[in-house]
Amino acid sequence: MNAIIVPGVTDLNKGDQALVWESWRLAKDTGLYNEVYILDAGDNDEERELLCKQSEEHGFKLLENILKHPRRGQHKSGEHIKESKMELLKQIKNAAMDFKDTRYLIKICNDLEKVRKNFDDKTYRTVKQFHEAKTIFVKGGGFIHAYGEKTAPYLMWYFLFYVRLAKALGKKVVFLPNSYGPFIGLTVEKQVRSVFGKLDLVYARENVSAQSLGQLMGKKIPVEMDLGFFLEKGSQEEAVKILEKYNLSKEDKIVGVTIRPWRFPGLSNPEALYKKYIDSVADLTRHLLAKGYKVALCNQSLGPNSHEDDRNAIKDLLAQVNDPNIIWINENLSCDILKAVYSNFYFFIGTRFHSIIFSLTSLVPSIAIGYGGNKAKGIMGDFRLDDYVVQIQDVESDLLINMFDKAISEYDNIKTQLNKSMGLVTESRNRLIQDIKSLY
Repeated sequence: MNAIIVPGVTDLNKGDQALVWESWRLAKDTGLYNEVYILDAGDNDEERELLCKQSEEHGFKLLENILKHPRRGQHKSGEHIKESKMELLKQIKNAAMDFKDTRYLIKICNDLEKVRKNFDDKTYRTVKQFHEAKTIFVKGGGFIHAYGEKTAPYLMWYFLFYVRLAKALGKKVVFLPNSYGPFIGLTVEKQVRSVFGKLDLVYARENVSAQSLGQLMGKKIPVEMDLGFFLEKGSQEEAVKILEKYNLSKEDKIVGVTIRPWRFPGLSNPEALYKKYIDSVADLTRHLLAKGYKVALCNQSLGPNSHEDDRNAIKDLLAQVNDPNIIWINENLSCDILKAVYSNFYFFIGTRFHSIIFSLTSLVPSIAIGYGGNKAKGIMGDFRLDDYVVQIQDVESDLLINMFDKAISEYDNIKTQLNKSMGLVTESRNRLIQDIKSLY
């Protein structure tokens, strides 16, 4: 009995990598499956290597992804805040063709001979594996949301394609803890309702999302922990080596920071908002340096496109703040080693959501800068840390500085609160395993 985890793995984004790896471990720990495959990613050989190499080295078995991104692996390095109209038009054309092809594939997917005749070998091989699988798991995360973009109808089709394929083949589908909403845009609500109405198990990863999806579906959505909480720390020895390479040690009071490029979807002034965000983090950094902290900038995501590459935002920040005590740990570390590095920090300020989860589960008090739906607000709320989260469009220098100073004054209480919450993590994972077992 086999299982498949969708959508594809992205080793460059350490949060996504953790979610895929932990989805695999969760499926394996049910004891139900001989083999658990994960879907590969990348629209050309170079991109596939970047997105899958660490997972392959870790021993995971990969399946070929059959739905390309409308970008087709063509990423413009200078477009991390706003995409050009020409690029958008190319993507719309690709998306229209993909929609037509994938809709037809779902129609004929039960007839493998027809699939072989109408599609390439790669598509045939992957659809055949779907035929042979017992369960399709949708990895944890947060990609079921739309802000009313013109591309929203296709976006939802793209994200839900493998679920539609699985259901057309009569497979059980488990949607692991995700964030959901908002659902703004043409056909978005309709698509979510029609697909989610057929699923066997669905979980939200925080209460805000459970309410958002529950309202749309007219039913209660259970809440379980984000799978990133289950990630076990990698080698402490390796983490210490990395810190030493950058002349850092645990004795330094290190404040870890993750920042990211962001396009502020649905808002009319993305460039101005991005500038305000970087300026505010720069002011906070100066405040930290003045108080004697060392600041470690970390790569939580390195691509595949410039908008997902944190190094672009880090360069924007370093153009403003130049100090020997601001250190860029410029590495491509696997998620478990990155978590081990974070565990040596005194405090953490994270825009990247899973950098916050890695630090909180390492009992490092943190401030979250939320973006892209309900995830940061929801999870900080569930941990009773509502006072330490701000949405990216609302970031101001004074707000961040006051939040940090307050957190330092409450430092021991936050640590105690985090310690208490860790028991919930084990309980949540055990519940998920029992629920999946009860399907069979």
